[in-house]
Amino acid sequence: MTDPGMTDLGLGVVSGLAAAFFSAVSYLVSRHYGLGQRAMGRKSAALRLLAVSHLLMAAVCIPLTWAAWPASPPPVRLFALPLALSVGLYLLGQSSLFAALKRVEASRMAPLLGLKIVMLAVIVSFVLGHVLDTRQWLAVALSVAAAVMLQAGRGAVPAGAFSFVLSCCLCFAISDIFILRLIDGLQAGAMTSSVVLSRLHAGGLAMALTYGVCGLLFVPLVVALRPYTRADWVAAAQYASAWLLSMVGLYCCFGLVGVVFGNILQSTRGVMSVAIGAALAHLGWHELEQRVDRATLLRRLAAALLMTAAIALYVIDLS
Repeated sequence: MTDPGMTDLGLGVVSGLAAAFFSAVSYLVSRHYGLGQRAMGRKSAALRLLAVSHLLMAAVCIPLTWAAWPASPPPVRLFALPLALSVGLYLLGQSSLFAALKRVEASRMAPLLGLKIVMLAVIVSFVLGHVLDTRQWLAVALSVAAAVMLQAGRGAVPAGAFSFVLSCCLCFAISDIFILRLIDGLQAGAMTSSVVLSRLHAGGLAMALTYGVCGLLFVPLVVALRPYTRADWVAAAQYASAWLLSMVGLYCCFGLVGVVFGNILQSTRGVMSVAIGAALAHLGWHELEQRVDRATLLRRLAAALLMTAAIALYVIDLS
């Protein structure tokens, strides 16, 4: 008989890696659209993409929320605050992310998002009082070292873009904690009505609820930024598809294996961004990604192996 715990772990790992991949794709969509709009002299490209893509995600997530809602609704007081905080911090983080992508390639920016692990671990340990053992701290340190290796050498991110990356990391780290509390609140609320809500079900419901609310909040901005071109809607649909698939994986991952390990898995998006960027550069998409030399590729391969070691170290109980 299959151990349910190992099944959850395996599904959590797959979900986290899927989240990382689609995250990397979404960064490239954002940068490609932004560069195209800048070349045409159009302003507010980042806001336009952010607003319209979240409206499209809401069009998917609101019906999903209705379909996934428990037969006996959980009390609003058990999930309203974590929902509001996770949404607010997520939107601040997304704004910083788009600002960074305006200034630097995705393959240079994405690895630095691994710095969120440091912020998250510090918050979880020193603010929330959760104890991480030495092995887990070492795993977190290795994941950060991998991100640093990917960024080291020629092509360092400029100070302005780096500040936006740090802002993004901090907002996303705190938002992730409230995502977990949102999932907990939905489960606890269902139990008050004697309804059993699985961790996976609660994670999917939290994701749909979050992006439904985000889309509704963007309606006034979507109206204010008119008119739109076909390119706006195509880019928004591409970004919304990639980001929503990423978030499905991320919320499931958080629900199954927790926030810190989920973020270590998601931090492999840096490796994936590097691989996708190298492929695009090889194909001649030099406006998106610059070609790198062999030494840089070997350094990035070493960083990818280090990231894998961090994941294994965090999961395997060496005692």
